[in-house]
Amino acid sequence: MLLEGLVAFSFSYPTVSPLPLSLTRYLHMRFDRHVIQMMPQCAQYDEAVTYTLKPGRCTFSNREFSNEYVINSAGLRDDEDSLIKPDTVMLGDSLTMGWGVDQDQTFPSLFEKLTGRRTLNAGVSSYGTVRELRLMERLDRSRITNVVIQYSDNDITENLRFVEGTFSTLSLEEYESTVEVHRRDLAYFPGKYTFNVLVQLSGSLRGSPRAAQPDGATVAGVKRQAEVFVGVLERSPIALNDVGVTVLSLDSGFIEAVRQLTIKSPTPWVRSIQFADLGRLAEVDGAFYVLDDHPRAIGHATIARELARLLGPSR
Repeated sequence: MLLEGLVAFSFSYPTVSPLPLSLTRYLHMRFDRHVIQMMPQCAQYDEAVTYTLKPGRCTFSNREFSNEYVINSAGLRDDEDSLIKPDTVMLGDSLTMGWGVDQDQTFPSLFEKLTGRRTLNAGVSSYGTVRELRLMERLDRSRITNVVIQYSDNDITENLRFVEGTFSTLSLEEYESTVEVHRRDLAYFPGKYTFNVLVQLSGSLRGSPRAAQPDGATVAGVKRQAEVFVGVLERSPIALNDVGVTVLSLDSGFIEAVRQLTIKSPTPWVRSIQFADLGRLAEVDGAFYVLDDHPRAIGHATIARELARLLGPSR
C-alpha cells in the first residue's frame, strides 16, 4: 500500500518523489497515460490511415494537462475555414497536433498569427510520414505555397515498412482490438503500480532492457532514420514540385543527416527542401512537461517563431 501510494504521489509531484524520475515516467506513459487516437470519443477508424480525429469536440486530458479539441470535417484539429485554400499545410504527429496544449497555443496556430498565412494544422497523433502524405492527398492543394513536414524518431517503424513494401493500415477489427488493449492497460487494479515497479526492478537486476514505450517505436540510428525518411519523400504519392517544403525536427543530428542526403536526391523538390532545426528546444527552460514527452505552450511558441523566421509573412 505504501509503494502504491508512493507511485500515486510521484505522478502528482514527480520532481520531489524519492522514486527515480525515469521510472515514474515509464509507469505513467505505459500504464497511466491516455492516448488520444485510442479514445472513441476523440478518434474514429479510417481505412486509408487507420484513424483520424473525430469531427466535433472532445476533451483530452492526462496528469499534466486538459485541453478541448475542436475538430473539423477532415478529422483535423483546426477550423473549417482552414480547409479552404490553405497557404501553408503542416503535416506531423502529436507534436504538430498540439498534444498537451490548447488549440490556440499549437505552433501551427501561432505561426498563422505571426505570418498572416492561412495555415492548416494537419497533424494527427502517431502518424508517420507515409500517412501524413496520404492524408494530404485529401486536402485542398490549389493555393498551397508551403508544406511543413514534422518528423519524430518513432516515424521509422511506419516509414521503413513503406520503403520495404510491407506497409499496411489496420483493419477495423485490428484497430478496435488495439483500442481495447489500451483500455485494459489503463484499468486500475489493487497493486497495479507496485507489480509493475517490481517487474522493472527485476529486469534491471537481470540486466534485461526495459519494455518499449507505448507507441512501440523502434529507434534506429540517425543515418538510417534519414535514409528511410528521404526514401518515403522520393516515393511520395503527391509531387510537391511547386511548393516550398520545410522539414522540422527536434533532432539536430537527423536534420543534418537528411540535409546531406537531399543534396544528392534525384527528385528535384527533395533537393530544394529547407530545414527547421529545433534541436535546442530541450534547452529552453520549461519547454517540455515533466512526465509527458511533449512540449508545453512555451515550446510551441519557440517552434512557431522559428518557422515564421524561415517562411516569412504572407505576401
